Amino acid sequence: MIQKLKIFLKDLKKNQIAIRNGQQQIWASQKLQTLFKNEVFIPQTSWSLEPETILHILNIISIKKPKNIIEFGGGVTTLYIAKLLKLQNYKTNFISVESDVDWMLTLKNQLCDNDLISFVSQIHAPIETIDSKYSYKNQQTWYSTAAIEEGIKDISHFDLVIVDGPFGGSTPYARFSAMPFLTDYTSIKTTWLLDDTNREYEKEIIREWTEFSKLSCRIFKRYSVLEKNSEFDLSSLKI
Repeated sequence: MIQKLKIFLKDLKKNQIAIRNGQQQIWASQKLQTLFKNEVFIPQTSWSLEPETILHILNIISIKKPKNIIEFGGGVTTLYIAKLLKLQNYKTNFISVESDVDWMLTLKNQLCDNDLISFVSQIHAPIETIDSKYSYKNQQTWYSTAAIEEGIKDISHFDLVIVDGPFGGSTPYARFSAMPFLTDYTSIKTTWLLDDTNREYEKEIIREWTEFSKLSCRIFKRYSVLEKNSEFDLSSLKI
């Protein structure tokens, strides 16, 4: 009887956590929707960042006003960032790196339809074999570094780096290379966000990045943020 009660209470706690998380995502979705008119449909799939994660990114941009932003893996976040930059009239260079040319064109059409294309510079960087100086353990591939270097040649420092690509199944530790590749373009003032740190490879990546960068790491349910220890927590409001 006692064992059954323990199991019941454990399941109840799990359900309560799931309900709270669901409520949090609904609240974040409603907050994000205020950026667009009701007739605009923003596609979100299982590949997309969660609404709460996107809201955290927008909080960082709104409060810290980064001059240069780069994201690896374009998608719904690209649209929301571009919309915020337009609404706030920020003079920000926003670069979106994408490996899939068809998806990049789809995203470009979405940006054009919403009059946001001028707020994003897209870089098509195919997945290719990565130089060992940027790889980790048995990682084999990453984005084309030549394509990215050409696209960011006029930028000396990134204030915000968002890593939601490449596709995690493309190679072990698929997203590791972002930090070593951007070493000369970032500093202790840079904020990093890595999505999917609830997965084993990404858990190890964020540990390695934390050790390498000496930045403070905040781990959330599905993503992690690296920044100076003195920075305020800019994650979305908890309801």
